[in-house]
Amino acid sequence: MFEKIKEDFVVFASFFFIMPQLTNRSLAIDTLRVSEAKYRSLFENIDQSVIYLDAAGIVMSVNHAAEQLLGLPRDVIIGRKFVDSCFKAINEDGSVFPEEQLPSVLALRTGKPVEGVVMGLFNAERQNYLWVVVNAVPEFRVGERQPHQILMTLTDITRQKQSEGKLSMASVIFNNIGEGIFVTDKDKNIISINEAFTAMTGFTQQDVYGKSAHFLHSQKNNLKVDVELSDFTGTVNSWQGEIWRRHKSSVDFPSWTTVSEVKDSSGETVHYVHVFMDITHFKKAQNHLGFLAYHDPLTKLPNRLLLKDRIDHSLQNALREGSQAAVLFLDLDRFKGINDTYGHAVGDGLLREVAKRIKNLVRKEDTVSRYAGDEFVVFMENIPDAKNPAKLAQKLIETFNAPVFIKGYRLKISTSVGISLFPQDGRDTDTLIKNADAAMYRAKKEGRNNFQYYSLALTTEAFEKMSLESALRQSIEKNELILYYQPQVCLKTGKLVGVESLVRWMHPTLGLLPPKQFIDIAEESGFVVALGEWVLQNACMQMSRWLDEGLQVNKMVVNVSAIQFLRSDFIATVERILRSTGLDPSYLELELTGSGFMDNSEQTIKALNQLVALGVDLTIDDFGVGCFSFNNLKRIPVKKLKINSSFVVDVLNNANDEDITRAVIALGHGLHLQVIAMGVESQAQQRRLMDLGCDEGQGYLYSSPVLPWSSIFRKLM
Repeated sequence: MFEKIKEDFVVFASFFFIMPQLTNRSLAIDTLRVSEAKYRSLFENIDQSVIYLDAAGIVMSVNHAAEQLLGLPRDVIIGRKFVDSCFKAINEDGSVFPEEQLPSVLALRTGKPVEGVVMGLFNAERQNYLWVVVNAVPEFRVGERQPHQILMTLTDITRQKQSEGKLSMASVIFNNIGEGIFVTDKDKNIISINEAFTAMTGFTQQDVYGKSAHFLHSQKNNLKVDVELSDFTGTVNSWQGEIWRRHKSSVDFPSWTTVSEVKDSSGETVHYVHVFMDITHFKKAQNHLGFLAYHDPLTKLPNRLLLKDRIDHSLQNALREGSQAAVLFLDLDRFKGINDTYGHAVGDGLLREVAKRIKNLVRKEDTVSRYAGDEFVVFMENIPDAKNPAKLAQKLIETFNAPVFIKGYRLKISTSVGISLFPQDGRDTDTLIKNADAAMYRAKKEGRNNFQYYSLALTTEAFEKMSLESALRQSIEKNELILYYQPQVCLKTGKLVGVESLVRWMHPTLGLLPPKQFIDIAEESGFVVALGEWVLQNACMQMSRWLDEGLQVNKMVVNVSAIQFLRSDFIATVERILRSTGLDPSYLELELTGSGFMDNSEQTIKALNQLVALGVDLTIDDFGVGCFSFNNLKRIPVKKLKINSSFVVDVLNNANDEDITRAVIALGHGLHLQVIAMGVESQAQQRRLMDLGCDEGQGYLYSSPVLPWSSIFRKLM
């Protein structure tokens, strides 16, 4: 029996050799670190503490030893209940001593002496616990059955309890700490474990006793770990690192482990103590953060950082092997309109579906990346010839022919693709991506929904485009924009019914530029919002001037792009401009252009109705090639349809164009709308349009776009 106790004591003494590593686990451990010198000094100056309490448990008097024992001056102790002077008296197992079980309380209640009670009392001055033996003796007055006071003595046994207390406290910590602990002998065979060990590994004491510590190692550990664990004792007495542990269920787990070597007084190794924690959740979080560093969180595709790394690595192999590679740069056509119309939740859903469709078409060795916003990049390594990227590009374009259903909306999307080839179009990642991007913009310029290969000319074109965009952004500030106006006339009377405002740009070096040379750039860059507001402001100002001059013009027609319209403050902008120019809303007609006016957008329908409620007329431009459905013609109080000039130009010679024109006019009249034809250039065209029932015309037959002071307006009145 004595040998077993001795062995247990050695184990726990070994544990205490590494207890400084666990100091943050319990206040009790901190208290045991008070130096032996302080304890010896305390014991030399105390004898026995004596405290008198009255029948209510109130302290009446204390001696000097009691003051020192509690670490409180007597004027603080006297007049209070004894329990109020003692901060959390504790049992030997570390639990809080119940107040009703205190010796003084029991002696008062029973009238019998309570002797030999061991408890820990907190010394307020030294901020630590002292172990004492408490005796409480009730004292009675003659003839009374209830004690009138209690004599309580406290004998400090801290020193005697120190070794026992350490062993007991070590046992509590050993078995209750959250980390797994196992102790081995000098031959590294397991001799003891704690409860957390079993909870983490599933192994019991019986399962592991006497087995080598290596028994707990997973096969996932690399050789380096085994070498470090076998050799660390040669130079240091502790080791820390990540070790994969076995679990009884065969589900191994990563752990962070500290191994400490314990030596006896002669310097001989007697034990090793292993303390470990399960870091599975930490590793998952670490892996997730690592994933986010190299992947787009929305689509889970590689981001541009990982894309660049993969292309860099692949190009090195391609240079060695003399193989070809390709970069495909994809941009979704008019995605911003969808995002603005339906909101970001729908836009995000669309991007996820796009990523899925692209992934389904590429080879396993290809890399698909969400490059930025609605831009995607596909990198094809080791392609057999230059035609392969074209085949993939065509498949990518065709895959979006099928509509996308997101949150109940039926969306139609297309993509423009640019292709650059390695090594002919670039020998590094940045150049290949830049050139594929330039080719993509050529695809957009060619009508979108197609692909283009990179050519050297595109670099010059891209530079020119960038320069043009930069200059365009300064055009308002430099007063380079000019409004021209083209008359609209009644076909029956030839009288002026309205004028359409048409913006021109007086470029400082290129001269006067028509809209087709800069409107696309304005829309792609977002400058169209500021440009559109400038046009609306100046057109309304000009209309007010004409009205003040007595010129009888019924309508000022201003084009509004979808991008400009879809801004949430567009209606407020219209109201502000009308108010600032003093123009009555009935004189303003907004011509809706661009594919951003979606068929099934409730937000768009609502905003258009708000404009009509304001008193502004609406015209649908390019009807027949635009995007408004017949159904929406019933939902929006549009006043006029404009026939695209492409139908008018061949209305005399092409039966199909004449039939389309006739159908548009009939549809408009069936819905009680006015119909105006764009691009009227001859009397013969005018007569045919009149025969078909068209109401109004606009074109060079009546006037080219002119400056506001032109006399043509007065001639047409």
